Amino acid sequence: MTILRTVLGDVPAERSGMILTHEHLLYGYPGAETDHRTVLDYDATIDMISAQVSRGMSEFGYGTMVDMTPPEVGRHPQLMADVARRTGMNVIAITGFFPERMGIPYYWRRQTVEELTDFFVRDLTEGMVFAWQQTPYKAGVIKIATGQESVEPKPSPIGPNGRRIHYYEDRVIRAAGRASARVGCAVNTHTDPMDYDVTNPGIEQLDILEEEGADPSRVIIGHAFVNPDPVQLRDICRRGANLQLDHIGIPWRVDTAEELDEMMADALVGLVEDGYGDQLVLSYDRWFFNPRSDVTESDPQLANEKVDIGYMFTSFIPRLKKKGLTDEQVSRMLIDNPRRILAIPA
Repeated sequence: MTILRTVLGDVPAERSGMILTHEHLLYGYPGAETDHRTVLDYDATIDMISAQVSRGMSEFGYGTMVDMTPPEVGRHPQLMADVARRTGMNVIAITGFFPERMGIPYYWRRQTVEELTDFFVRDLTEGMVFAWQQTPYKAGVIKIATGQESVEPKPSPIGPNGRRIHYYEDRVIRAAGRASARVGCAVNTHTDPMDYDVTNPGIEQLDILEEEGADPSRVIIGHAFVNPDPVQLRDICRRGANLQLDHIGIPWRVDTAEELDEMMADALVGLVEDGYGDQLVLSYDRWFFNPRSDVTESDPQLANEKVDIGYMFTSFIPRLKKKGLTDEQVSRMLIDNPRRILAIPA
């Protein structure tokens, strides 16, 4: 028997329903929690997020969502639990960190690989800590992240380990590999699209994870389709890892969502034709609520919050079907594949 570890407890994996593997219920860049303009009306925020989640469930059939928000970007265990109770959605939290350039707080940079491993394992088996308080809400997935994501994005330089991965990122990834092997949970990753121009960041992440005992079949490489190179995507699949097509309907590092959707769809169909359909998952990377939504026009990255919760079914999946994918193949990416990857042995 296998389970999904949700914030409200373990549930049988077969009760997953349709799964979104990379979303954010509440999102704010590191430091946002100290800004007068981001003070939350907690009840109103729960109402707003829950309404969107409920619509996604009732109109489109979503059943499980991985909230990929790390602690320094607004991870809020109580909020996730309250949304899950209000809606019935299986909400899976993560433990882990953002890329070093804009994440991994100073406190955690001082910790050893062993201490980081223990932190991840306790989040996964005891419950996450929030605002100096222990909570009963456990994480169910580990997040790792690499890249030069920042105010001025650029490809990552070569780090001290010979890879384009920074010193503290390397330490976090090693801890994630050890914790994943110990608990039996999945690792879901953030890669930066610009890094695919200078290396294959998914392979670099896998190298470190496997050195520490992680199973590549339990790893999802995120954002790889935003700058898709067919050779690089196939190299990741040949390693036995999984690929996540995300930013559906969200123009990240491109001019329009239409441009990105078409490019990603072509790459996905090519992988299915090559026999890698069992290693693909789909998600938005949507922000359900960002306290700075009032400045959307001056911060184009807040477009993550604008994509409609049904866009997957009203636009992107029809695009895939026009290119020859079947209902069964799409269902595999939204249910069977993520369920298998995210499941933890009971």
